[in-house]
Order: sequence, then C-alpha cells, then structure tokens
Amino acid sequence: MYKNVLVAVSHGSNSFNLFKIGLDIALKNDARLTLCHIKNMQYIMPNYTNGSVYMPQDIVYFETNDGIEETLDKYKEDAYNAGIKKVDVVVTASSTPALAITSVVAKGFDCDLIVCGSSNSKGFFKLFGNVATEIVKNSKCDVLVVKNKNEEE
Repeated sequence: MYKNVLVAVSHGSNSFNLFKIGLDIALKNDARLTLCHIKNMQYIMPNYTNGSVYMPQDIVYFETNDGIEETLDKYKEDAYNAGIKKVDVVVTASSTPALAITSVVAKGFDCDLIVCGSSNSKGFFKLFGNVATEIVKNSKCDVLVVKNKNEEE
C-alpha cells in the first residue's frame, strides 16, 4: 500500500518509538524509508546600530552537535539490517519545520505516509498548536501521529 514512509524524528524519548513504528510499516509494505529531522531556525530581529544605521535581519540556527545525525545514521543501519532496501536521511533547518516536512521532504522524496510524534503542548505552544498539528493540516499524504507514552500526564 505505501511505497515510501517518512519518519519525522525529533529529539526526545519518543524518537526511537517513531522509528520502530515507521520501520514496521515500511517492512510490511516493502517500502522505502525516509528519516528526517528539521532543525528549527531562529530569527533575530533587525539590528539598529548607532541609533540610525539599519542592519538587515539575520537568520541564524544553532548548528550544535546535538547527536541527531548520529542517531539517524544508527536508525539507517538498523533499517538496512531489518531488511529495508532503500533508506534516505535528511537533516536540514527551517523556521517552519512542519512545512519543510510536508512541502519539501515529503514532496521531494515522493512520500505517501508521514509518521510523526505528538506531545502535550504547554504554555505558548498550547495556544498556537504544534508541529504535528501543522503536519496534519498541510500534508497531501496520509499522516500517522504517534502519542508519546513516556510523557507524564
């Protein structure tokens, strides 16, 4: 049924569970597996130096060694060992991760299922939604949202 399963891997305790669910679906469908992580870009407000000179807005994201590349490489190796024939890994940055997943990665790799995680939003994010909500709203393909069972109520 599915030919290419995209697993949107985030940091946290649910990432391995997401991978295992996506891997299981890909194996059952003899599908390609695409693993992706979108680093969230941070915008810095325009800089007015000396009170009158305008400096253009800078776009910055923190390229720290957070271990996500190593995690995705391990998941890729595990997928090949489990019998997946083709595994793609995508790590990029965007100010709108959900749109990057639905409009760039899923479209570019011709994915027909997106597996993503959902967590309990708190504070500011509860008002405006989260990445999983935006993926469901903007996706042209099926979306499987996996709740994080490790989160405290």
